[in-house]
Amino acid sequence: MKKQLPKNVRQIGNVSDSSKIYVEDYVDTFFNQLCDKTDQMPIGAFLVGEKVQEEDQDLIYIYGAIRMSEVTMKGQDIHVQDTVWKNACEVCKQYFENAEILGWFLTVPGQPLEANHNIKKIHEKFFSREKSIFVLKNTVDREEQFYIHKYQDLMECGGHYIYYEKNPLMQEYMIEKNKDFAPEFTENVSDEAVVSFRKIIRNKKTK
Repeated sequence: MKKQLPKNVRQIGNVSDSSKIYVEDYVDTFFNQLCDKTDQMPIGAFLVGEKVQEEDQDLIYIYGAIRMSEVTMKGQDIHVQDTVWKNACEVCKQYFENAEILGWFLTVPGQPLEANHNIKKIHEKFFSREKSIFVLKNTVDREEQFYIHKYQDLMECGGHYIYYEKNPLMQEYMIEKNKDFAPEFTENVSDEAVVSFRKIIRNKKTK
């Protein structure tokens, strides 16, 4: 069956690439929570979801994220060990059985938004295939940059979409792994109600 495009979406930036990236709202919230927890050391996560091919366009849906068990720094270089990847694969099977790991997320305190040689080297190690995703997020102003792997390089994306749907898989992961990551809304209601409720919560937090 043809996958239906999300009904409730919010565009971030200029989406003009042939590959369109859709990030579910709970995952976007999870990114911000990881930024809140970043102190002196970087924090990473693996991106979980699926790719859908429609005519000449790739639709990339990211509806889950698995926190890396460890990310280390030596000087200015980031290091992710093979054991971290193996652990994430097991967690993915447990919580996101039919999904695949599509890329990774990283937030580093005090570091500029740039996919440098060190970052590209890590990406090539775990995600050498075409159309894999890398997300880099600033801990201060929450500015983020999306990259897609093309032509054996990480190419900066002009924009992406945030979409709003009931997401029980990510809810379960956030609740069971860490109560601090528990989503604020878990009842079985319509997508429209989910969107409205999350917006109200965000407005209250902002105020």
